[in-house]
Amino acid sequence: MDVKPASAITVEPLGADEAMWENFLAHAPNGTLFHDLRFLRYHPPDRFRFHHLVFRRNGEPVALLPGGLASNAERPMFSSPLGASIGGLAVNGGLRAELAVNLVEALQNYARAQSWLGVEITLPPRCYCLETSGLIEFALFCRGFRLTRRWLCPMLPLTRGGQNSYERTFRRRQIAYVRTARRKGMVGIEAGVEGLSDFLKVFHGTYERHGVAATHTPEEIRDLLQRLPDRVRINLAMLGGVPVAGLLVFRLSATVANTFYICSSIEHASEHGAAFIIADLIDRLSQTGFRYLDFGPSASDQNFNRGVTFFKEGLGAVGQCRDRWHWEAG
Repeated sequence: MDVKPASAITVEPLGADEAMWENFLAHAPNGTLFHDLRFLRYHPPDRFRFHHLVFRRNGEPVALLPGGLASNAERPMFSSPLGASIGGLAVNGGLRAELAVNLVEALQNYARAQSWLGVEITLPPRCYCLETSGLIEFALFCRGFRLTRRWLCPMLPLTRGGQNSYERTFRRRQIAYVRTARRKGMVGIEAGVEGLSDFLKVFHGTYERHGVAATHTPEEIRDLLQRLPDRVRINLAMLGGVPVAGLLVFRLSATVANTFYICSSIEHASEHGAAFIIADLIDRLSQTGFRYLDFGPSASDQNFNRGVTFFKEGLGAVGQCRDRWHWEAG
């Protein structure tokens, strides 16, 4: 591919200037909560080998790449993200194709200089930032990265509006569940750490039924709620003062929110609290400028969860791909 060399771009590990990182991220059109150092710090210091990277041109930052070394091998793999769901380059507005290619080439040169085995990058669905997603994918492909994993993430488009925005997307059965719940007196509550005890009641019950461990411990959820009270929220469906369903919601950017946990009470399964609280969340998000609700992966190239996919599509969500790109230095 005939483009100018990446020699004008320097790559260096993030030093003490974390204010620069946060300021750049605040203006990056594709920056997310998972790029935020405050979020990544909920991990214990000895859990990961973070090695966040700053890309500069003429001394000025032009891109950030959160991540780190994914193993203790002699030649480790650099992974972005590390300790989060998605990663990849956060860039300035107005990204152009040549700069995107040069950024990836500069990353490869840095990886070789560090004697890393290679690089893995997991990108979010394209709707997170249509301005940059195609360019970054194109640059990765042109520089020899190959797609190795795909997760199907049901994404619900949101339209600005008032109450009952959910009725534009929910299937009839789900709409009926929400209306019935409201007639019974079910209410939706958005909360911070003060709602954690009620959330944990449905959280513990859900994961005990599934027989698997959750990604976060209750202590880590509390830490996130306290660390990022404007970005990490709890939404609860309450009936007679009892929590029947709950969501842990990450406000990943100004336009995309993510339901990291969808939990419900088995004792109140007939009340359809999960449909109700998602409808309540849709109304709240649509009134504050969000454009998409990401329900998280329901399927992957290695596993198809038919029940979860059916439920999320019944809410009007449409699958988009979270992709992992892989390159080996050789």
